[in-house]
Amino acid sequence: MTPDEKAEVLHLLEAHERTLAVCRACAETTRDLAWNVKRGRTLSAEALTATLDEANRVLGELGQVEIAIAEMKAALW
Repeated sequence: MTPDEKAEVLHLLEAHERTLAVCRACAETTRDLAWNVKRGRTLSAEALTATLDEANRVLGELGQVEIAIAEMKAALW
């Protein structure tokens, strides 16, 4: 494997790590919200706004990953 090929593989692995981190953050946020609802707690508007902001940030990151994957697939053909 050439140094360029190794660098590309490392870049892909790092992208997968970032994707997993985003998915983990999303799952943890969903879990935390569900636990609060199950316990009958009402969340403040500020807490819900923070959750929405984080969800929108995560969705933006996932969108970037989707674009990068599509570009890589297109480059293969």
